[in-house]
Amino acid sequence: MLQKFDEDVLEQILSHLQVKDLLRFKSVSKKWNSIISTPRFVNLHLNKSMSTPSHHRIIMPYPKSFRAVDFHIMDVQDHLPRPEEAVGTFVGSSGGLICYLDKLTRRICVWNPSLRLSKTLDLNIQGSVSFFWFGRESSDDEYKVVLGIRSVVRKNTDPNLYAIRRITIMPDQDEYRNHIYVIMPFACVSESSTQLEVDHIYFSSSDEGTLFSGLVHWFAGSYRIKSAIGSIYHDAVFTYDLGGKTLGKLSTPVGLSSSTGSIGVIDGCLSAIYRVCGGDCAIYEFWMMKEYGVKESWTKMTSLSFGNCDDGLSSFSRLKLVGATDTGDLILCCAPDCQLLIYNVAEKKSKIVLSNGYGFARMYVETLVFP
Repeated sequence: MLQKFDEDVLEQILSHLQVKDLLRFKSVSKKWNSIISTPRFVNLHLNKSMSTPSHHRIIMPYPKSFRAVDFHIMDVQDHLPRPEEAVGTFVGSSGGLICYLDKLTRRICVWNPSLRLSKTLDLNIQGSVSFFWFGRESSDDEYKVVLGIRSVVRKNTDPNLYAIRRITIMPDQDEYRNHIYVIMPFACVSESSTQLEVDHIYFSSSDEGTLFSGLVHWFAGSYRIKSAIGSIYHDAVFTYDLGGKTLGKLSTPVGLSSSTGSIGVIDGCLSAIYRVCGGDCAIYEFWMMKEYGVKESWTKMTSLSFGNCDDGLSSFSRLKLVGATDTGDLILCCAPDCQLLIYNVAEKKSKIVLSNGYGFARMYVETLVFP
């Protein structure tokens, strides 16, 4: 009984340490190595790291490496080289793992930078990937890749039809499972009790989804529905339920175009940032959906102003929310400029943290999870 108690206490103490220290402490003794190597401890350490702000990092991709930023003190760290097979589109970061999609070879690479370990998986798909998501639900040990695949154009085939493919990755295993197509016809998307006849839909190229409340959200640049007076174009947020494997739709704030917006999550609410004005001073609006699923609950929180000369943003820059500090400042990344910014909401001033990146920055936490 005492020995088991001692192991539990040791396990709890070790779970608060960073990965680099745990890797060294494996050599202390066989007992320590055994504790640190168990799936139970790996999951315990992951959950502790996710809930500890001092363990959080922001990573900015570069052509052959990453730059990491300490989220707690906004301190830029050294370049972190990535494996050669991690090429193509940076799909996302979740639970200590990073996912890349090579659209040419139709392969994904899942990589843990802290362990310097990676693996690649052949997708065996047809069609082009238009939108995607990589992540892990907090109560789930599995990692999932969701791909929105546009149909191959053939005779009598509508090129605007999409299929959603969900891939489940089991950490520390060589294969993935449930590598099947989940066909979600966009011709019967429901909003409340209304069935919509969607005959055209457009997603922004390489659009990364946002997970909130078990649903993955993507902005649709536009979709068209049939009506008695002809086709009507709308903007919307489309959702995919990871559990129910169903497709849904949310309305966007009235008068704002999805093609200039991006989705995020802050303070337990779905949020969106829209570019509303370009030119010498780029202006963006920050909105939050106070009551999820209720169109009227979209609330404008603030306007973000950027002077091109001072901030380096072009009039075509698209902002994406990365996170927020304890003081309420917003951490943003812009494309195509690929800069990491911290925006002081009270003073309406921004500061560049990193420049000349190669895509959107993401949150990252160091873990012991094997890819």
